[in-house]
Amino acid sequence: MNKLILTNDFEKVIEKIKPDEIFLRDELKVEDVNKIKEVAYIKDKKNRKIVIGAKKFNIYSQNALLKLLEESPKGVEFILLSDSKYKLLDTILSRLVIKREFFEKEFVKRDIKISNEIILEFLRSNLQKEEVIEIIKSLLDKAKNSEQLEIINKALLMLELNLDKEAVLSMVMLGLKDKR
Repeated sequence: MNKLILTNDFEKVIEKIKPDEIFLRDELKVEDVNKIKEVAYIKDKKNRKIVIGAKKFNIYSQNALLKLLEESPKGVEFILLSDSKYKLLDTILSRLVIKREFFEKEFVKRDIKISNEIILEFLRSNLQKEEVIEIIKSLLDKAKNSEQLEIINKALLMLELNLDKEAVLSMVMLGLKDKR
């Protein structure tokens, strides 16, 4: 049965399931789905697992993928990896068993000197919500007054309400950044 595994660590999931073929992309495109199709239709005596993981799935590749999932070759199990089910069409989700495999990432606390470069580094890191919370909590000692403590408090509340984690993190860091 084909499935979708929601995860924050593609490599750990791949290690765990030991697939026969792996297709990892930043963005899955139609040409990638065509390559997957070619590999999937190669006859084999044993059952095979094909992992398809991407940070982004464009609409055209999803439509091509949908056709492949609907008409899966015999003996082939497709395992899609994503960090969010909301990146996939409902029609694809309806054809997959959805599982979750989230791993606790080690957050290395470090003395963060807030600068534009650090803010950009964090925003490019594709951090999970839990990591953003840990970063914001580690910034508590950087707060120099009640206004900055209020910024941190509001940010933590915003994250509880599932507001955009990158926007919340940048708001906090810019609020705590030394003005020059």
